Amino acid sequence: MSRSMNKITVDLIMRAIDLRRELRIGLTKVGGATVIDMGLKAPGGFEAGLWLSKICMGGLGQVSLTSFHISDIIVPAVNVYTDHPLEACMASQYAGWRIKVGDYFAMGSGPARALAKKPKGLYDEIAYSEESDEAVIALEADRYPSEEVIKYISDSTNVSPGNLYVIVAPTNSVAGSVQVSARIVETGIHKFHSIGFDIKAIKYGFGIAPVAPLHPNSLVMMGRTNDMLLYGGSTFYIVDYPDELKLKNFVEQAPSTASKDYGRSLAEVVMEVGVEFLYKLDPKVFAPAVVEVNSVKSGLTYRAGYVNYEALKRSIGL
Repeated sequence: MSRSMNKITVDLIMRAIDLRRELRIGLTKVGGATVIDMGLKAPGGFEAGLWLSKICMGGLGQVSLTSFHISDIIVPAVNVYTDHPLEACMASQYAGWRIKVGDYFAMGSGPARALAKKPKGLYDEIAYSEESDEAVIALEADRYPSEEVIKYISDSTNVSPGNLYVIVAPTNSVAGSVQVSARIVETGIHKFHSIGFDIKAIKYGFGIAPVAPLHPNSLVMMGRTNDMLLYGGSTFYIVDYPDELKLKNFVEQAPSTASKDYGRSLAEVVMEVGVEFLYKLDPKVFAPAVVEVNSVKSGLTYRAGYVNYEALKRSIGL
């Protein structure tokens, strides 16, 4: 790539700021950094969610709205694709930066992670790094970052606060819900990585996932948005992998159906155990409902998993 993902996404943010009234987003300064509100105090919306999703992917993925049927109702859904799956999904979109400063906590996504190398082992593994005097991070949070949080991010990325752009959107906002569903391709790649597959073999990625209807309780929304991926999300990857038999075996392990906790609506689980549900469930359940892989070596396509409409109906209270 001729430009870093941080530079690409700064361009996207400048365009979004120009369209802030149309996108219904807010703009403020905290500790010298530019904070873009896409659903906290500002209403945001579907279009803001699409912009947020592309920014989370480092500007190297495309996201559009489509529709999805759950029983006899229609819900919005996202189509996602990227020709740069490792960079867009793992080096940028993956929520791999746990930001905790004092009593402030947020999961950080976006290309600023590549500057801070959060987590470092992943960047070493995929051999990705970049340099930039500007940085973009998206925070899934229910309040604005403090000046102390801005300083922490600035120090970690070695980018001055004046060149730092921070997007904030809570899960129980339209934009927040859209951007979680837009993680469908990344969710599958992360699952492949967790079961030992060489993700460098993944050359292209495509996915579709329903967007969770809103709920006022942010914990319920955290469960709902995950349910959309686990029980409604479908992925398609084009891979170049040398061992066809092993590839088939990896695909069989990749969907959420391979987990012992499969079938439980996370929107229900979260009310039982709280936010810790993310760490109390079998990690193998965090995967797409359906995984399809096209092997460029053989021309064959392997498929595993299925869309679970009953789990989706329970999740959204249908």
